[in-house]
Amino acid sequence: MRRRRRHIATLIGAVGGVALAAASASCSARQELSAALKSEPVRGSVQEQDPSHDHAANCLEASEKLRLQNEASIFVGFGESFTSDDATNAAAADLVRQIQTKISSSGTTQESNRSVEISNLTQSTVDAMLTGMGVAKRCRDGARWQVVTKLEKAVFFRNIQLRVQPVLREASSLRQTLRTVSTSRQDLLSTAARARYLSRAEGAAAKDLIAVCRTFNSCAMLNDSDLADLDATAGEVFARFAFSLQPKDQEAAAVSTVVARLLSEEGFAMATAQNNNEAGLSCQRKDFPPMVQTGYMVTEILCNVTFTAGSGDPVIGLTRAYLGNGLGETREEALSEARRKLARKE
Repeated sequence: MRRRRRHIATLIGAVGGVALAAASASCSARQELSAALKSEPVRGSVQEQDPSHDHAANCLEASEKLRLQNEASIFVGFGESFTSDDATNAAAADLVRQIQTKISSSGTTQESNRSVEISNLTQSTVDAMLTGMGVAKRCRDGARWQVVTKLEKAVFFRNIQLRVQPVLREASSLRQTLRTVSTSRQDLLSTAARARYLSRAEGAAAKDLIAVCRTFNSCAMLNDSDLADLDATAGEVFARFAFSLQPKDQEAAAVSTVVARLLSEEGFAMATAQNNNEAGLSCQRKDFPPMVQTGYMVTEILCNVTFTAGSGDPVIGLTRAYLGNGLGETREEALSEARRKLARKE
């Protein structure tokens, strides 16, 4: 769940971070909306459809009227500040809140049974979703500016579909290859490695975007069935080929039991005897100087696993790295803890 939360976000963090074109994606997802409103003007997502401003008209009244008359077709945002740029940012953020409110109140989409939350979409994904958002009205009342932004819902849904469709096409192609009997062992394992990565990275974000879209009863034509079980299909392939773990150095031999367990927990079949499918394990150890204040020893171990199948050539795209750090009163204690604490390094 925590991973999934990391993956739909920023309609108030990174999306609210649409006002943070100058900030990095990882930081914008965690900043408060108030900080977004104080940042640089929104660039790239908000289009100036009407650069002129109305000194007499009340933009708040205009925004409510626009919202009521076009509720089924557009999202509307309102913002007010002492500068036109800050008011535009506030209006863009308010528009995002309209989307967030709808998603939050919907809870779980019936089609995908996925809990819909605002988590951490990348800035580029957010910008793609909000492309086409524009300024509908700009007003000035003395020293204060008011701005109304709008985004056509049809454009919003189209942007999501354009972002998701390439992922779905690749998922379909990968799944077909994984189920093709004539695929060589080498290619099959390489495809399974790519399929697992796609499912857990771009695929997870795509599933959340589809869930957002379906919250609004749209994107019904998107067929995500291939993506839904892609990770499981890749796991089935890995389970069919047993790998024998082959330590390549002394450090690797000392942690082979730990690494074999980690690979098994991930779904790899581990052979008890050497065979044609090999998982080569090599490790490097780094001993740091004693800590100045305490005299404690610190040791780090970095291990890499490369997979070969049949021919002896490495399986393309399939590697694993494990990292462990240890602390102890003696070097032996630090080393023992580092070996015991080996964990997958992403």
